[in-house]
Amino acid sequence: MTTPMSTKTSGIMGVFSYLDKFCEAIENVRDRSDFHGHESFSPTSYHEIEHAYQFEPSPVRKFTLVGALTGLVTGFSLALGLDYAWPIVVGGKPAGLFSLPAYVVIGFEMTILFGALATIAGILIMGRLPNPKLRILDPRTTDDKFAIYVPGATVDGPQAKLLRELGADEINATQAP
Repeated sequence: MTTPMSTKTSGIMGVFSYLDKFCEAIENVRDRSDFHGHESFSPTSYHEIEHAYQFEPSPVRKFTLVGALTGLVTGFSLALGLDYAWPIVVGGKPAGLFSLPAYVVIGFEMTILFGALATIAGILIMGRLPNPKLRILDPRTTDDKFAIYVPGATVDGPQAKLLRELGADEINATQAP
């Protein structure tokens, strides 16, 4: 859960150097009420982080399925329509469904093409990319560090103490833009 971009929120940023400590911290704080609204920052995506948060399956797979099925139907329809519009009689076979095996290649290729394009669109839509309002609270999280931002917490509060116990290298007071 993120905070609105228009309001300034102070909080703390727990910085971690190691992925295993970061994932352990996520598992310990994800359901706690005093960490409500926290955000995690990572230099790249890791399956370990996804498992630590126990996310639901990605809705992008639905985009892929719809795109692939659309491509399959489009490929077969295109080949069948062209066969009826400009019939080429090969081996004495009439135009239409009798030539269906030849359409499999076109249907397969269109399935791959439309599925891939729908997946890219799904990633951009569901990931809200590009995001011009993206906040980078600690530039090191774009390089080699991991961080947990807790809005409304203080450096000497219980949330900071728990993050230190869970292996945070440092705790910084942060003013979100």
